Amino acid sequence: MDEVITEREIEVLEFDQIREKLAFLTVSPWAREMALSMMPSSDREEIANMLRETGESRMLAVRNAFTPGMVEDIQPLLARTRRGAILPGGELAHISHFIEAVHRCQRFMKEEDNAQSYPLLDEIVGSMEPCREIFSELIRSIDGNGNVLDSASPELSSVRRKKTNLQSRIRDKLEEYIRGSQYKRYLQEALVTIRSGRYVLPIRQEYRQQVDGIVHDQSSSGATLFIEPLPVVQLQNECRTAEMAEEKEIERILYKLSSKVADAESDLRKNIDLYAHFDFICARGALSVELNGVEPRLPAAGERLFSLDEAVHPLLPGGKVPLTVELDEMIRTLVITGPNTGGKTVALKTMGLLTVMAQCGLQVPAEKGTKITVFKKIRADIGDEQSIVQSLSTFSGHMNNIIEILLEAGSDSMVLFDELGAGTDPSEGAALAMAILAELTARGALTVATTHINELKLFAQLQDEMQNAAMEFDPDTLEPTYRLLQGVPGQSNAFHIAGRLGLPEIVLEKAKSFLHRSHDQVETVIARLVEDQQRYSRDSRRAAAERSRAELLMEELEKERELLRARREDILREARDEAGQLIRKTKNTVDELIRELRKLKNEGSAYQETRGEEIRQSLNALRRELEPAEEEEAGEALSAGEITVGRSVYIPSLRQHGEVISHTAEEAKVQVGMLTVNLPLSELRQDSRRQKQQKRAEEHPSAVTGRGGYSVEKDTAIKSSIDLRGLTLDEAVPLVEKLLDNALWAGLSSAEIIHGKGTGKLKEGLQDYLKEHPLVKKFRLGNPAEGGDGVTVVELSS
Repeated sequence: MDEVITEREIEVLEFDQIREKLAFLTVSPWAREMALSMMPSSDREEIANMLRETGESRMLAVRNAFTPGMVEDIQPLLARTRRGAILPGGELAHISHFIEAVHRCQRFMKEEDNAQSYPLLDEIVGSMEPCREIFSELIRSIDGNGNVLDSASPELSSVRRKKTNLQSRIRDKLEEYIRGSQYKRYLQEALVTIRSGRYVLPIRQEYRQQVDGIVHDQSSSGATLFIEPLPVVQLQNECRTAEMAEEKEIERILYKLSSKVADAESDLRKNIDLYAHFDFICARGALSVELNGVEPRLPAAGERLFSLDEAVHPLLPGGKVPLTVELDEMIRTLVITGPNTGGKTVALKTMGLLTVMAQCGLQVPAEKGTKITVFKKIRADIGDEQSIVQSLSTFSGHMNNIIEILLEAGSDSMVLFDELGAGTDPSEGAALAMAILAELTARGALTVATTHINELKLFAQLQDEMQNAAMEFDPDTLEPTYRLLQGVPGQSNAFHIAGRLGLPEIVLEKAKSFLHRSHDQVETVIARLVEDQQRYSRDSRRAAAERSRAELLMEELEKERELLRARREDILREARDEAGQLIRKTKNTVDELIRELRKLKNEGSAYQETRGEEIRQSLNALRRELEPAEEEEAGEALSAGEITVGRSVYIPSLRQHGEVISHTAEEAKVQVGMLTVNLPLSELRQDSRRQKQQKRAEEHPSAVTGRGGYSVEKDTAIKSSIDLRGLTLDEAVPLVEKLLDNALWAGLSSAEIIHGKGTGKLKEGLQDYLKEHPLVKKFRLGNPAEGGDGVTVVELSS
């Protein structure tokens, strides 16, 4: 056989119920069929890709971002159009709904960054055909309920208007009969009814001759005749003609639309396959959310590692006890023992079912540390194989299954046995079970077996590649805990269970007396091992809980750090924007002040000194606005000898500067602005501001001080031209800015910008910049002697 699992495994592992749960979450009949026939793969790359698809769809489901729309099966409709059939409006509406569902998927993937978030799903949706031509025809012609719209064709719209007009005239004419006093006494009832598809009036039998018209029917008593008045007959004939024309036009429209559907059959069938795949993947993601599943890690090809971490059976209701188990190259066979109803079979089925689910691309209900090897064969012998029809005993049924399994099993197989060796003589059953496990272990198959046979426990304990495991049993409550303890054999606890169920104490004591002493010794050793393992298991669970809490805390801290980083970026961006605006504003103001200074210098006005002082104050104010606010640094404490009258000091407690007016050995009188304060000498610090000013003066001894008390440092090598060839526009603009500032301050009337010819982009960008510059009066390209088109000559504002 080439199948990973057979019908027997589908049934005993209850995989059919997983299929049904998945099918329930689909929205298309094609994906439902895929779910119900889903089978595991043995191709590692295919499984890995399916798991990635499921991971994307799980994220989609968790975010509740999108669900595919429910659609009908349109495949039979496409087959009929291929044979020339005319589809009714309702079936054409199904096709329109399907194309709209495809468009919804395509629109979703185009929104925001969805294509980047769900690349595998985007690849599927991106391959869908839009079918725009047939879709536009359908939505123009058919409404959501399958009715043909007036907009389907001008002819249909016209004939419907004509029919509506005739129906209105017919109603008006009949209303005249009902409201008119001449005919009131002829009427059985004042109403209009329909007979044989024609509007008629209920006329009393005795007035038949007074109303000209055609009799279409009479009441059961014969007292009432249903007559179509003659004036209405012609109108209704015309209306019937219009209805026939409408039906004919509708048939023509439906035929035309059905033909277009037939022409688009190839694209529609392609979309069906892709939509089914997309729906199937989305259902897998929704199932993962429902089961709280995780993506299992697939060990590398050739690596044998099977590890379930806190796994639960996906079909068990209520509170579930998680299963943790690990097998590798060193441990190929696990023998599970323990009391009846202790959870051995559930553990066995959990291992098998979760492996099948993983190889179908489904996430499994376990923790993130789960690792599942890819198997080419998964075989199970679980349950009662007794058959009356085939005259098979339980032992014979199991043996037939085991023989089939031994024929196929190899190093790439998982084999599961429930109650191996049961159903026959215990000694012979134990011997067969040992031989079967030894053979499968030698072949390299991963084998898990449950048993009650003591000999099998001892056999597994002595083999290098085998290991015992026990289902935990609480001797205090006499209840199973359903936890698997790996590494120790289990006790059957038959006496405990029998006593709990009510077996008389005298019978229990007699049974214990029949036990061999060696059996009692073995059980005692096992009990101690189990107790040690339980203690280890409890400690391990506590450690895992602490680790989980630590990981959760780390995750929260990482999120906080990301939020802070994002906020920091926002603050920096806002600060850069504000700084840019401030610099532009300041630059314009400085340019204006420099022009005014230059003008004052040229005019030699008596107003120059006063205005110069105002300009100095403006420049200082701009400097303070541009400089970052600095936290005042408290200087070193002053000794009593350093405190002299007239000394500048800093008072940290007031965050103010002051000047010493007088002092004693303990106290000083300090002038702080308009106030005079008495302070202990220990409160006074060196004035760091004064120190900085002195240091700045020492670093710039060449600064020229004007009459108004302001200083300006001039560039000692002012140039009237700059060569920008080879630079980008962004690199060139700051250099041009500096050139213009220096030229203006130096009293130059013009400057030359050498940009070269090249592609012309640098020249165009610089000229756009110069058009808006406040210092530029005008500019022009250079003449041949100046460099021609490779140079721009700038004339500065005076």
